[in-house]
Amino acid sequence: MSYFKDECYKDSNLNSFCIEFHLDEHRRRGFHTSQLIEYSLDPNPGAEEAGKDTPPQKLTLAFSTADVVILGWRLSRLANLLQENKLAAINILPKRYAELDPKKPFVSSIEIKPVGKG
Repeated sequence: MSYFKDECYKDSNLNSFCIEFHLDEHRRRGFHTSQLIEYSLDPNPGAEEAGKDTPPQKLTLAFSTADVVILGWRLSRLANLLQENKLAAINILPKRYAELDPKKPFVSSIEIKPVGKG
């Protein structure tokens, strides 16, 4: 995905009207930011017991039609961009990029769960 190069997110200089989630090279979903009800950045339950390869953080975004769960490392930058309305897109990166820059966020998984469907 050349859109991101070695980054797991894309920010916007202006207010972002849509947040797009790149699930893989051929699939992406977007949600209008006006549908964002709340978000939370929390420790990933059970990550400490599971080992160092398990993402320690979970960023959950609750939209009116779906919940998006993002697992990864150093996700506070994404939460800050959400708060500033500047987050444009999030991408899963291959594991080889995890420690490329230990100060940058790294997203290992994105799960989209439609509201009311299990």
